[in-house]
Amino acid sequence: MTAAANQQIIIDPEVLQAHVRALADAADVLRAAAANAGSGVGVEAFGAMCGPMLGPAVSGLADASRSTLVTASALSAMTSAALQAAAGQFSEIEETAVTTFRAIEGLAL
Repeated sequence: MTAAANQQIIIDPEVLQAHVRALADAADVLRAAAANAGSGVGVEAFGAMCGPMLGPAVSGLADASRSTLVTASALSAMTSAALQAAAGQFSEIEETAVTTFRAIEGLAL
C-alpha cells in the first residue's frame, strides 16, 4: 500500500475475518450437504423394472458426491484455519518491523 519501507502495511482485519468466517461457513454447509448426499436412494425408488439398473448408479453417484463434499468441507475448514494463523503471524512480524524501524529512526535523530 505504501512505498516507504518504514511504514506499516495495513491489512484490514474486518475484511480478513469476514473471509475466515465465510470459509468456515462454507465448510459447515458442505459438511451438511455431504451428510445428506450419503443417504442415497433405494432401488425401490425407481420401480421394479428400472430399480436394478438405476439404483446402483444413483447410489454410486451419491457416494462420489459425498466424498467430494467431505473433501471440499475439509479444504474450506483448513483454509480458514490457515488464513487465521497467517493473519496472526503477519501481525506479529509487522509489529516487530515497526518497532525496529522506529528504533532506527530514533537513533538517527
